[in-house]
Amino acid sequence: MSRVRLSPARPWIYLYAAFAVPLIYGASFPAGAAWIGWIGFTPWYVAIRVARTRTAILLCCVSTLLGSYFCTPWLAAAVANYYQQPLALGLALFAGVWLVTISPFLIAFTLCFRELARRPSAWLPLLTAAAWTGAELGRARLLVGDPFGLFGYSQVEVMPLVQIADVTGVYGLTFLPMAVNAALAELCLAYFGAPSDGVAVATRGAASRGVAFVSVVLLAAFAYGTIRLHSDDESFAATPPTRIAAVQPNLDLGSQWRQEFYGRNLSEYMVLSAEVLRTSDAPLLVWPESAMTFFLEAEPTFRTSLASLLSPLQTQLVAGGPRRVGDGEEYYNSAFVIAPTGEIVATYDKQRLLPFAEYFPLGGISLLRRHFARVREFAPGGPARLLPTVAGNAGVLICNESMFGETAGDRVRSGAEYLMNLANDSWLGDPMYAAEAFDMARLRAVEQRRYLVRASTSGPSAIVDPLGRVTALTRNEARATLAGEIRRLRHMTFYARWGDVFGASCALLPLGLIAVRRLAGRRGRHSRVRSDRAAMDDAA
Repeated sequence: MSRVRLSPARPWIYLYAAFAVPLIYGASFPAGAAWIGWIGFTPWYVAIRVARTRTAILLCCVSTLLGSYFCTPWLAAAVANYYQQPLALGLALFAGVWLVTISPFLIAFTLCFRELARRPSAWLPLLTAAAWTGAELGRARLLVGDPFGLFGYSQVEVMPLVQIADVTGVYGLTFLPMAVNAALAELCLAYFGAPSDGVAVATRGAASRGVAFVSVVLLAAFAYGTIRLHSDDESFAATPPTRIAAVQPNLDLGSQWRQEFYGRNLSEYMVLSAEVLRTSDAPLLVWPESAMTFFLEAEPTFRTSLASLLSPLQTQLVAGGPRRVGDGEEYYNSAFVIAPTGEIVATYDKQRLLPFAEYFPLGGISLLRRHFARVREFAPGGPARLLPTVAGNAGVLICNESMFGETAGDRVRSGAEYLMNLANDSWLGDPMYAAEAFDMARLRAVEQRRYLVRASTSGPSAIVDPLGRVTALTRNEARATLAGEIRRLRHMTFYARWGDVFGASCALLPLGLIAVRRLAGRRGRHSRVRSDRAAMDDAA
């Protein structure tokens, strides 16, 4: 271990960490510029290492706040549009989301990283990556739970790498790029830092071994992915295919449901559906979330219209719409299975509602409710139900439910033979959001090794195979249909069985090591005190 100083370069490194890294983070989404994140954070790690604690925390706050904005530049405007309020309200809510769901965990990472770096070794890059990954798990699972923008989602186009998700979930895709950045940071400090009484860093030999350790893990991950890509096709083809069609009308009913929308757009859905069914002869048709702007169970006339569409080809329909229970006391965001006769076969009620959109978390505060409760709130559904369809048991994920790997895992453990994501992306009207949401849904197919059918109001709609390959895709913000084949699958992956064991291990390992070091340090100090006292007694 040696010590270095980077005094002349520090201002530039701090500026890079505060302002360039957020741009790099934003440029990594949606997936497409995946490579930039493998090296772009290296100076950020250096800056966090060499800064004083307060400066390091400030750099973390500035860079993560800006990085969150560049990753989700649509959020503030979407909030303002949804609540029909000034943009300032959207910016305030964005800052609040960052403050609650992101900043606590990344500040904790910064402190954890600096503590680990006090005794640097060849293992530091892997420990650093584990600490970052653990922080991402915390922000996705604790408090409100916000998985949007986890760095691993920027890697979904890297097919050999993404296959490890059936073991690690998205967190393995975060771990590897962060390990590479941390290894390069330690190498830079070891080779280019001038010796002084400054920051403790590993020796050049230890830093080089750290790069070697990360390279071995990286090669193992790519080898695993390559093997899976070339070995799983036969097992996926073991069951007969079922053709599926989906409709994407690209119609916007606005950001809030209103009474005048009741029954709107049904004719457009039926026209598009008739077109795709004539050419595809699919026994299962899928409409997106909120496709039906009426209460299906209370509308026999609408069910008769649906039967006229479905019965000629004996087609089954899965469609999203509201469901009312009781005399308007509870409303659910639901998915319906509709038989060719127009009868409702089964329903699924969305469990994980979107805060501030489908429900208001601070509803007990009347002053806030007067400003925010301008839209009917939904109630969370009970235990998840699989939808029995002609293509197999469907595990339904409505809109933001597809962002949570554990939710998809619940569906598969319950017996889902494929996944279905119904989404309403129209009201946001932002192609970046739509692409990011699709990438998150797409990874669920790999984690669970299930086919995924995605039907979106404005796109992209898609069929994704269990390796994450897109076999059918619509353009975003376009009136379109798609058709393709899926197969029933029943085996469970490690991730389906055990969930985020990898992510939890990443969180616990650095914390455990720090605790052991602290305990050993205290014991060492106590031993020295006892030795000093014994020496004084002997001298006396």
